[in-house]
Amino acid sequence: MLYLFNNIKRKDIFDVITSNDKDMAISKLIEFGIKEGLSGNLYKKFIIYTLIYNDNAYTRAIEKGLEHKGETLYLDNDLKYFYDLYNKNVQFGESLDFKFISSTGDKYLSKLINNIYENIKDNSYETFKKSILDFYKMNGLSDMAVYKAFRVDDGVLKPIKNVLDVTFDDLIGYDEQKKLLKENTINFINGKSYNNVLLYGDSGTGKSTSVKALLNEYFDLGLRIIEVYKHQMEEISKIINELKNRPYHYIIYMDDLSFEENEIEYKYLKSIIEGGIEPKPDNVVIYATSNRRHLIKETMADNGGVFDDLHRNETQAEKLSLAYRFGLQIFYSSLSPSEFKEMVKELALRNDIKMPIDELIKEATKWELTYGSLSGRCATQFISYLANKEVK
Repeated sequence: MLYLFNNIKRKDIFDVITSNDKDMAISKLIEFGIKEGLSGNLYKKFIIYTLIYNDNAYTRAIEKGLEHKGETLYLDNDLKYFYDLYNKNVQFGESLDFKFISSTGDKYLSKLINNIYENIKDNSYETFKKSILDFYKMNGLSDMAVYKAFRVDDGVLKPIKNVLDVTFDDLIGYDEQKKLLKENTINFINGKSYNNVLLYGDSGTGKSTSVKALLNEYFDLGLRIIEVYKHQMEEISKIINELKNRPYHYIIYMDDLSFEENEIEYKYLKSIIEGGIEPKPDNVVIYATSNRRHLIKETMADNGGVFDDLHRNETQAEKLSLAYRFGLQIFYSSLSPSEFKEMVKELALRNDIKMPIDELIKEATKWELTYGSLSGRCATQFISYLANKEVK
């Protein structure tokens, strides 16, 4: 009987491998291996998977770093049960030496499982127990231990399993912007003073790339991103309540945020940023990107063009108040013509484009005038076009 570790994910597989249905067990394990991108001994790796995802009072306490004196008999009972199950001599055929690797497999999860599998190869109970408990202490548990980013789906956090693998080195220029963003994020992670951040400026200048680069750089320090869309503003309070007791640091991220004059969702965001009776927890910060500095569409009436509002100044202040909630506002400007050319040359070098510089700049200028603007996105699209052309 399991006392603490009885929260079994993929119980359909667990029930089959602990029964006598050998053929069904093989089928289920192979299906599991293909889905998660695992090879080798799928039986043992499924046991590890079950422990990674065993969300219970004890694993939550370990995840939070809470001190505990002694360990209950129930903990040892449960871990010994899994240890015996792990080392059971099963006859599950190909699933014990599975060699097929799916290209659609989950690289984050498979890497964690493979690391634990390698750590407990000596088969002693103490090593098994230490490896599992150390995982909870260092990584946490469940999806938060495995994935970098999440989105909201019907009020539930769902992992984003393929996050764009970009770094700050991929964003050429904008050194001051990157410095400010990194400093604020490090302060947030380290429990120092930090601000909610608005990254604003022209389209294609690297605002979203900067936020994604943060995630890849600071994931190992416990940074996670929750992507929220404008129509989900009412969900944010519920999400924050779910996150506040976890040991990670969360960026609530809203990309390309702006509101039309008749949209009122921004009122929810204002109250969330400021906090109501219950303040926003210290492990949650809000980052947004926008092409608009003031986020809410302004009209001529807001600037005195039409006098149909008896309290025009108050209306204007209301519209500006959301942007003012972001203590750090970072401006991403379009490139100058010379900066655009330098970016094109650097990207061409990184992508091994074989073209004389004069011709490269001439073609880049034509591309910019036809397809885009003086931005990093436009330069990247031009280089991608050249790279594909060279391949053909």
